[in-house]
Amino acid sequence: MTTSTDNAQKTTKPKKAKGPLRLEAVVPATILTLLLALYFVMFFDGHMRRAIEYGGTQINGAEVNVGYLRTSFLRAELEMGGIQITDKNQPTRNIFQVGKIHFKMLWDALLRAKVVVDNASILDIQALTPRKKPGYVVPPSPPSTGPTALEKAQAQVLDQTRKKYNENFLGDVASVLGGTDYKEQLKTIEGNLKSDARIKELQKELDEKKKKWETRLKELPQGPEFKAYQDRIKALKFDIKNPAELARNIGEADKIRKEIETKVKLVDQTSKDVKSELNVYSQEFKNLEKMVQEDLADLQKRLKLPNVDPKEFSQQLFMQMIEQKLGSLAKYIAVARKYMPPQKTAAEKQAKREEQIIPPKRGQGVNYHFPVTTGYPMFWLKYAALSSELGQSEYSGNIKGEIKDLNTDPSFLKKPTLFLAKGDFPKQGISGFDAKITLDHTTDQARDSMDIAIAGFPVSEQVLSNSPDVKLAIASAKGSSVMNAVLVDEALTVDIKNNFGDIKYDLGAKNKMVQEIIDAILKGIPNVTLNAKVTGSLSNFNIGINSNLGDELAKGFQKQLQAKIDEAKAQLNKLVNERIGSEKAKLKEQMDKTLGPITKGLDEKKAEADKAVNDAKNQVEGQKNQGQGKQLEQEGKKLLKKFGIGG
Repeated sequence: MTTSTDNAQKTTKPKKAKGPLRLEAVVPATILTLLLALYFVMFFDGHMRRAIEYGGTQINGAEVNVGYLRTSFLRAELEMGGIQITDKNQPTRNIFQVGKIHFKMLWDALLRAKVVVDNASILDIQALTPRKKPGYVVPPSPPSTGPTALEKAQAQVLDQTRKKYNENFLGDVASVLGGTDYKEQLKTIEGNLKSDARIKELQKELDEKKKKWETRLKELPQGPEFKAYQDRIKALKFDIKNPAELARNIGEADKIRKEIETKVKLVDQTSKDVKSELNVYSQEFKNLEKMVQEDLADLQKRLKLPNVDPKEFSQQLFMQMIEQKLGSLAKYIAVARKYMPPQKTAAEKQAKREEQIIPPKRGQGVNYHFPVTTGYPMFWLKYAALSSELGQSEYSGNIKGEIKDLNTDPSFLKKPTLFLAKGDFPKQGISGFDAKITLDHTTDQARDSMDIAIAGFPVSEQVLSNSPDVKLAIASAKGSSVMNAVLVDEALTVDIKNNFGDIKYDLGAKNKMVQEIIDAILKGIPNVTLNAKVTGSLSNFNIGINSNLGDELAKGFQKQLQAKIDEAKAQLNKLVNERIGSEKAKLKEQMDKTLGPITKGLDEKKAEADKAVNDAKNQVEGQKNQGQGKQLEQEGKKLLKKFGIGG
């Protein structure tokens, strides 16, 4: 008879050994691979296109569009086209439009999660093409979020140029020529004159110092005190026959000498201290005149009195045009140094190490950067050819150029990035375009240089002065430009030379005389030159601008304007003198009444002290002559020597 246990053993099947293919691992991996493939097929191109559009828009400051973007994973290729770069100053057009960009990447780098483009082509470049609809212009960041890094780069330029720029400059000229009652204008200016406030401060200081000086003068030894010293010396007898008395009197004479010396030192030090303060106060009073001149200069600025200087005219007319170039330069340099960082200096490396000593906050991650020592940087465009030929499109042109070694780790590759381009767009009036840009970030001292020349280009409206009184603008012109810029670390040098011909002006002035003067000057200048020199750094630079238009306008207004400015300055001088003249004279009188007696008292005390010393000397010498013998003579010499008298 069989048991249930035996039956169970007979029905149990043996387990099969697992083979090399494990479905529990293969299935999830297959699903993940299919999902990644699906993403790259359906979504990757669109996401990458939008990322390029967003990044390009932020850098350009105006909308950048990419018509299409296609990638091929198997062929390791990327192609995009229909690229439009909006002109932020004229959003209805594009600065450039690119037909097609083709990248051929290296599989070796892709397998390492790096992008290395061995060869690329940029084709069908067009200039100043119209847009179907105006492009979006990036607005400044709201105060709550703070400016972006690019806005800060531009702001450090604008903060400096705006301090030197007045777009109402010609309006101020017209206002002066039209005649102005500056006395009425001054009534509306808030705040006191600096010199007026300083006079009140000096009056208060004088009252306080007068009490202090008089107190110190009273604390000095008086006449009776010095006379008492003389009487004590007269009472001394130097008798050689009485050695005990002689020794006692010699000791007393030495004591009196020390007391006199102490008083003399007190008088000398007090005289020195007080006279030093008197000199400082007197100098402060003299500085009032300098402060008055500063007040006059400040009033001249606040009342918008122009300076009849050709350089000033040139600077005010063309500063806005130059600051646009400097702002763009600052922005693109900031981008280049951010994404193509130079090698860190020893100080920067040390700062990084010190920073790592401080532990991160609880729950906060840590970023690690592993320097490239072999292989490839994260991105490296080895070579790209720029090519475009004049075609049927009126916006096409003849362009040849190349880009070499654009990468994210220049210090590793030890190869500077180079941009070269030459060509023209005949139908757009752009000719002789020649650009060479070198970004050398291979060492710890970054060196960026830019040499750009355009033999001819159309100039759209450029406002030179804009105010209700005077508007002057270049409506259209044919221009040429050469710009050479070098930025070594933070040291900046920029040289700009522009020329404008075939100029059409837009001029309007309320003042008939101003209209006639400017109109006559403009008719005599067929070509306008504009030269600018910038030195320093992007955060602190000096700028010099000169132009034949500024020279001629200054000459044209010189006679009439200088007379009016001199008249206005005379009014300001009169008003300032009326305001502070009486107070200044009152302070001068008070100062003379105070400083005179104090100085006289100090001199008298000094004379008393000197007299006391001389009298003591004479008395001791007299007592010495009464003595007899060689011993007394020797003791007398010792005593005189202690007084600092005799040999």
